[in-house]
Amino acid sequence: MDLFDLFNRLRGEGILFCFCGPTSQGILEGLGDALKQKMEREAAGSELIRRVFAVFVEQVQNVINYSAERVAGPPEAEGEMREGVVVVGRQGESCFVLVGNYVDEEEGRRLAEQVLMLRGMDKEQLKAHYKEQRRKAPPAGSKGAGLGIIETARKASRPLELDIRDTGQGRVFFTLKAII
Repeated sequence: MDLFDLFNRLRGEGILFCFCGPTSQGILEGLGDALKQKMEREAAGSELIRRVFAVFVEQVQNVINYSAERVAGPPEAEGEMREGVVVVGRQGESCFVLVGNYVDEEEGRRLAEQVLMLRGMDKEQLKAHYKEQRRKAPPAGSKGAGLGIIETARKASRPLELDIRDTGQGRVFFTLKAII
């Protein structure tokens, strides 16, 4: 691999930030600080920074909570770390947050159904759906009420983009892109 070529390709494609590997809450906080500083130096508007940062946090937390790839954390960390990839970049006048990680096939199907349902909603419907979900108990086995993906759809300026790649090993690689 030619790192120089990769670096220039990422820059050429408007990538502001890219992280791939094991992550935890502590790593999320450090990455979030770096992203905010980078966007502030790029002279992005404060509202855009706030929205991109919120989506970034929601989506990296989804990796931390649901990635099927687990890695033992360092002794000072609590529990496991989860693997995934997150990319933040510019696309014209907009920014995007692109996140991907392995999930079990069943979870991938459930996520795809949820994203497709959210894609069919306008801003008012998304707001009402978010409020409705907040009142419900979290689904069994969930670490939240499924609000992160709804909040991501609410902050996005266009419908969420979804890609699922079958690995043939009982897992899929789930990718979600939010344009803000």
